[in-house]
Amino acid sequence: MGVAQVKGQAFLDKEWVVAKIGKEKVSVSAEKMPWMQLSDGKVSGFSGCNRMIGSYALDGETLLFSNLGGTKMFCFDTQELEDQFMQTLAKTHYWKLKCRNLRLFDSEKKLIMTFKIKK
Repeated sequence: MGVAQVKGQAFLDKEWVVAKIGKEKVSVSAEKMPWMQLSDGKVSGFSGCNRMIGSYALDGETLLFSNLGGTKMFCFDTQELEDQFMQTLAKTHYWKLKCRNLRLFDSEKKLIMTFKIKK
């Protein structure tokens, strides 16, 4: 197992709650806060209204999500957040752990989302 793979294990099998999308702090009630968990090539979690599932590929600092989907309820108060969360997750190309936060970047290495460990 390479160093990058060992380093990548640091954020697997933990529940990560979104803190920021881009530079905007996400502020909704705890039960509506999007979160995700990555384990064995699968991503699962909650996107703000619906349960979320999909796949991921991890190779060193590259992290790609695919086949993202979930249940299809409409939630008036969090639908915009859910749409933004899912669209941003799909743009992920790189990851980095910094100050116990999981940071996701697009293909141009622009910070697009920040997570913290779910309490």
